[in-house]
Amino acid sequence: MEELNNAKDIETRKVQKLGSSSLFITLPKKWINKWNVKPGDKILIEVSDDGSLKLIAERVKLGVNHKSIKIDADSLKQPIASVIPCLYSLGYDEIVFESRKSISQKDVEEVIGVTKQMVGAEVTEASESKIKIECLLDTEKVGLESLLRRMLNTVSKKVDEAIALVSKEQPRDTSTNHEDIRRLYLMLMRRIMGSKYETTRNMTKNSLIVINSITLLNVASVLEKLVMVIRSSQLDEKRIQIVKSVLKKSNDLLDEVVMTVLFPSTKRVLNGLNLIRESRAELSQLDRGTNPFLLEYLEDLISFLERALENSSCTLFLEDMPWIERNLTP
Repeated sequence: MEELNNAKDIETRKVQKLGSSSLFITLPKKWINKWNVKPGDKILIEVSDDGSLKLIAERVKLGVNHKSIKIDADSLKQPIASVIPCLYSLGYDEIVFESRKSISQKDVEEVIGVTKQMVGAEVTEASESKIKIECLLDTEKVGLESLLRRMLNTVSKKVDEAIALVSKEQPRDTSTNHEDIRRLYLMLMRRIMGSKYETTRNMTKNSLIVINSITLLNVASVLEKLVMVIRSSQLDEKRIQIVKSVLKKSNDLLDEVVMTVLFPSTKRVLNGLNLIRESRAELSQLDRGTNPFLLEYLEDLISFLERALENSSCTLFLEDMPWIERNLTP
């Protein structure tokens, strides 16, 4: 496996004074030469909460940052297709597998099949000795908020489908499937893990977003099972009303989970906790013996969303709230 890995050079600079109040330091000559920085060029300065500063030459930020990897397929201990989602998520623009032996047609077909599940990825070369995949999705132009909202909308459609079936109505949209939300999940992972410029605070928040996106995948799986159970069940009016109410609260809870991680809000967290409490109270009225799978999947749904809300609520403590004091000394 080969990858470009830039070693870090650490240098010390003395802060100097300019005029009556300005302070300055000189830029490292090696860095200036490497990125061809000229007088008049703009330098992006990123301020982190940990006291560090990151300087980025604007020409680098705006330029094409091609990230490639080459893997010896003969030494790979797992199927080629199984590692592609990982490499896609890590932000690689070019993925090459080479073999001195022979890459089977079955492996090629599996790689093509997996690649089709990833937005912007395409197999551009396939032979007995080499497979090349190019990823044209520019992660810097993909908004995290947009992707998370799209995941939310996709899962919400599945909830709406379940509500319609319980109500003995024809679902408006049954085109949503697990592959749709997985594509969005992989795009979101690529956006976060492949990002080249993030502050420490954003990295922490992005970690919470990743955890919740995995939870949304699990929620989508539970909903697919729930829809199958509902299709094959005969529910009386009391059970219909309880299931509908819990599903509607789940949709509201989904919204609180996603919006809280994006825009931290105590009010949203409290509302989410109330929805969880009310949903569990309603589920306690269902008889487990009559339809155990229905109750089990509904309980799983609420449990997944409860954990997601816990994760989202952590973002409250990344903000500067008036009721929070940090780094207290005795």
